[in-house]
Parts: sequence; structure tokens; C-alpha cells
Amino acid sequence: MRTQIIILLLITNFVFGQGKITIDRNVVKYEIKDEFERFDDVDKPENDFKSLSFNFKSDSDLEIMNNYNAVFMGYNITFKINKLLEIKDITYNYWTDKIDLDNVITYKVSKANLNLSQNPFDKVNGLRGKYILEIEHYLNDSLTKKEIFKAKFKTFEGIDRESSDYKWAIEQNKIKYAITNNNGVYLKPDKFPSLKSDSKILIQEIKKLKGYESNKIRAIVVINECGEIENEPIRFSGKLDIKLEKQITKLLIELTEWYPACVNEKEVKSQIPIVIRTE
Repeated sequence: MRTQIIILLLITNFVFGQGKITIDRNVVKYEIKDEFERFDDVDKPENDFKSLSFNFKSDSDLEIMNNYNAVFMGYNITFKINKLLEIKDITYNYWTDKIDLDNVITYKVSKANLNLSQNPFDKVNGLRGKYILEIEHYLNDSLTKKEIFKAKFKTFEGIDRESSDYKWAIEQNKIKYAITNNNGVYLKPDKFPSLKSDSKILIQEIKKLKGYESNKIRAIVVINECGEIENEPIRFSGKLDIKLEKQITKLLIELTEWYPACVNEKEVKSQIPIVIRTE
């Protein structure tokens, strides 16, 4: 097993007074697609979603934390604000498992603009926000470039989990991290589908098709919650004409039965590649 070494690059030299907070009830809506990275606190079936959390350090100090943790990299952004809605500090951390001790990159937040939909010291539920950070990159203490980081967040604490807003956030997270596609088909289920029926009859019928000359069929298919291959979409690779593709599709649907994919022990619709050898 490979030993993973992680380096954490941390700069907290944000100068107090260079950032500002504004309250805007019409701050950009969370449930739209735009150039802002999304952070939220919805249920996360995977552990690499961008997340949102709050920590009241006292009656007059609050931390708003946006985190992203993937397998080999991640970052953490923390705003510390006071009851006067002033930014006291911003911490930007970036970590990776790639280490070059001769070329250490560090980061500094030089400017910040934070908009909130409401005063979080009055009420956190339903809080939305967006921010724009100017981040300076330093290589061995020398400034190399400046980066603009845009993000938005929303807390769903106390919200009806059947609401359209909550479901939108869950589905968008699944799509963003390639857990599902835009049609809600799982690409990375907990348990992948497996063939339940005998493939011998299928192979015999394929070999009978007029014009079939290959010895291998490759296709990407969608298997629904009932363990059936769906007619659309099926994508074949290789040299098959349209007529043969339709005939093979019909046989796949009629002559195969599958154990469906599962997520959290629930049957789901999934997409997988299959290979059928007919020699």
C-alpha cells in the first residue's frame, strides 16, 4: 500500500480592514449555475463534496468554513467575522500529496468581498452568501501570480428535505462530481450491476444475425432499478451498422436480466460498459 504524504500550505496574513461584508437579501441565488464554486451542508453520499459549516467562537465572533477534501488534494477557506460584520481574518489553506521542498508555494488573501443574505448573528437558517477573493501565490517568498477565487454558499439547516431547493443541491453535487449524469443515472454506485441471466442464449442469437462478423461487442448501457437494459441510450463501439445495432439492442433487452446497481442499499439506475464475446 502506498504511503501518502501530505503537505499543508497555510497562510493567514490577511490584513484586517482589507475585506468588507455587505448584507444583500438579493445576493446571487444559490440554485443557479454560474462561475461561483458551490458550498453547502446538504447530505453528501460521497466524502469529496465542497462543504459548509459554522462555528460561533463567542457571542460576538463567528467562523464560516468552506472545505473541499478530495483524495489527493483539497482546500479550506475560513472567514472570521465579528458582530459588527467586519472581517477579522481569512485563512486559505491548500494541500496536496505532491511535495517539492525546493519550490514551496504559499498563498495570501490580499483582498476579499463577502456578501451575505442576512445577519448571521441574528439568524443562520437559510443564510446565503457569495464571495470573491484575490489570492497571491508566492514561490519561495516571491510573488508569482494573483488568482481570483469566486464561491457561494447556502445552509439548508432546518429546511424541508422534500423541497425543490434541497433536492436541486443534492442532484447538482452528484452531477458535479460525476456520481450521476444529467439524467440522474449513477456512474459510480456503491454496488455495480451484475448479470443475473445466462448469456449463452444471447450469444447464440447474436451469432445468427445476418451480417454479424465480429467476435466481440462493446457497448455502454443503462440498467434501470428493475435490472433491465433500457433502449435509450445504448452506445456501441466498433464497426456495426445501424440495423445490427438495433437488432442487438432488442436481444439485450429481451434476453438479459441483471441485478441492479445499489446506492445506500437502494436499487438505482446506472450506466456501465459491457463486453460480449461471441467466439
